[in-house]
Amino acid sequence: MLAGAFIVTMDAALGDLKGDIHVVGDRIARIGPHLASTVSPGTVIVDAADSIIMPGLIDSHVHAWEGQLRGIAPEADFGAYAAMTHGGIAKHMRPDDIGIGQRITAAQAINGGVTTLIDNSHNSRSAAHSDAAVEALQQTGIRAVHAVGAPAAGSGGAQLPADLLRLRAQYFSSEDQLLSLRMFDITPSIATWTYAMQNDFDLVAEMGPWIPNLDALLATGLLREGHTYNHCSGLTTDQWSAIAASGAAVNMAPRSDSHFGLGAFAPIIEANRHAIQEGISCDNELSYGYDMFTEMRTLMTIQRGLSFQLELAGESHVPARYGPRDVLRAATVGGAINAGLSAAVGTIAPGKKADLVVLDLDQVNTKLFGSVVGTVVSYAGIANVDTVFIDGIVKKWAGRLVGVDYDALVTEAIGSREFLLGKVGLSLDTIRLGSTPNVPADDEDQALHAIVSSSGH
Repeated sequence: MLAGAFIVTMDAALGDLKGDIHVVGDRIARIGPHLASTVSPGTVIVDAADSIIMPGLIDSHVHAWEGQLRGIAPEADFGAYAAMTHGGIAKHMRPDDIGIGQRITAAQAINGGVTTLIDNSHNSRSAAHSDAAVEALQQTGIRAVHAVGAPAAGSGGAQLPADLLRLRAQYFSSEDQLLSLRMFDITPSIATWTYAMQNDFDLVAEMGPWIPNLDALLATGLLREGHTYNHCSGLTTDQWSAIAASGAAVNMAPRSDSHFGLGAFAPIIEANRHAIQEGISCDNELSYGYDMFTEMRTLMTIQRGLSFQLELAGESHVPARYGPRDVLRAATVGGAINAGLSAAVGTIAPGKKADLVVLDLDQVNTKLFGSVVGTVVSYAGIANVDTVFIDGIVKKWAGRLVGVDYDALVTEAIGSREFLLGKVGLSLDTIRLGSTPNVPADDEDQALHAIVSSSGH
């Protein structure tokens, strides 16, 4: 039992309170004040006074296989990013490199209070690459939706989509497990969406104007609940309306869209106008750190700024300006919708999975705190993430990861990174002291060039 904390449930019926959370096995049994005095002898009671407990954060879209590439291109726009990763490094990744990237990303996610992520794994060049990705996630103990897709450039990926059937039978036969399987589609088409429907696969897609014949695709009736769309930049009002009517989920990439140039800002106003509860995503670590607290703050700033801009321009039907609870909802409730896991996670309520984050308020940045929800979003950060439970299991305790030798993992990641950078002629010393390196994509990689061209690069 976690006792005496400020509890942000994100459950509309329960609201916020100060009290206790009774966890039994992998589930939340009870929530309320003064429960510690009612438990049976032998129950472990943890004093959580002067702490905030919130639902585990949910990252709606991250390319976890790129974990060891952290920070190698701080100035990259989308063209540079695509050329360096898909057109360059991704082609040389061995199954072990995929697994290392997955584990690095998952470790940082858990460290930052993320208990669930949607893993956009579109470098599955062979069945062995997919196996390595899944097994790495299993090792980490994170809750994840593993979305499998073919590479955007280079050889490999011919085993897909048929290999999804093998993966489902081999790794995803149990319904009550941490991992679930989806199809990833970087350039959606009627053929791929038909395959997903016929074989009962939910799917994840990068959504934007780079998709050929997008209006025809949206008119097929293949859109449905169980689809999750990333970015959604540059869509028309009619396209947004089609997505909203279908029940599909969308997520915003607040830093990624502005940093890489997928639209000037995440299209949060369009999601607001179509009454879509968005999720939030970190995308990747190539240019900036993995941090859902920063994503929440960025989304709140963007949404408020755009709302003010519309109001000053005399627009009608201006979406209400976001406060901290709105972006925390996106990072929890919205994430659960994107992951198809609303019945299990996203809020703190009896019967839900015990995916919990305890924030230590006894820190310089939070010790003098006011609003609890305001503290979570606008003042707290990764350094405040003291304890993380996933499925009732402790994954971080007293500020340290549990069950992972992170130093050993970093050693593996360094070796993988050195190998991969060497394959594309890059030097880590140059990267550390210089600017974004240039790795041009091969001329024959037409799919990659189409994406870069239609994104304005």
